[in-house]
Amino acid sequence: MSMRPVSRRQVLQRLAVIAGPLGGAASVASAERSMCGNAPPPAYPASDKPALVHSWLRDGRQDGAAPDCSGLRSRDIELLVRVTARFHSPLDGATMLSRLGAVSALKGMPYWSYTDRMRQLLVSESYAVDHPVSMKARADFSPAELRSGAPLFFVQSDNRAATLTPFSLQLLSHGPDRLLLRVENAADLRYMGMKVVAAHEMQWVMALEPLASGQWGYRSLLGICHLGMGRAEQHRLSNLARSVALFDHLAGRQTDIEPYR
Repeated sequence: MSMRPVSRRQVLQRLAVIAGPLGGAASVASAERSMCGNAPPPAYPASDKPALVHSWLRDGRQDGAAPDCSGLRSRDIELLVRVTARFHSPLDGATMLSRLGAVSALKGMPYWSYTDRMRQLLVSESYAVDHPVSMKARADFSPAELRSGAPLFFVQSDNRAATLTPFSLQLLSHGPDRLLLRVENAADLRYMGMKVVAAHEMQWVMALEPLASGQWGYRSLLGICHLGMGRAEQHRLSNLARSVALFDHLAGRQTDIEPYR
């Protein structure tokens, strides 16, 4: 007797029926709709070219094949924003680590607001803390602290949320060929008292690769697991603007992001 081929969707549906009482149906459906895949990032553009920016909404815009989400701790994600760029910098690896640990320098960082259609202040306060609960201020993180691989904490407030929110910062790997850093919200992100993103559901991974002739390759991937208040498209544009602002801060640029809309 010949066997009829079974599609991946049929397999997932059958697994959902079997696992139903145990809650497996939800996890299977989530896996089926995962925006994370195996597509590699694009090559770095030339250093005199603008950054390449791509975004994916689970129920909206999809800028190409599902990207590789290496570095993100969760795959159950509703929004992804990826930035790929190349920039000139005289900094070596150790000095670049110092730059990454200088979280107080993020205070005053600007960005382009799609809502207000103007460049304005994004980060109103930023400093390192000893603990995400006590939030006692301390000096910026040293390269040695980053190299330890332990989670470090800092707090920020921005133009949309006056309250300070703690974030964790962790150097996942470091070597002569690449630095890999992850940032995650250690508490809920709120706007006007309402939860926008739950604690630990915003993850941002940045990879820096030293290239020839005083250049650095830059890749970042922002993932948000579940979007709270507001339209999904608003979340996409806001987080796209923030992702590019972080690159601009590191590269000393001011990117025109209206074309990315």
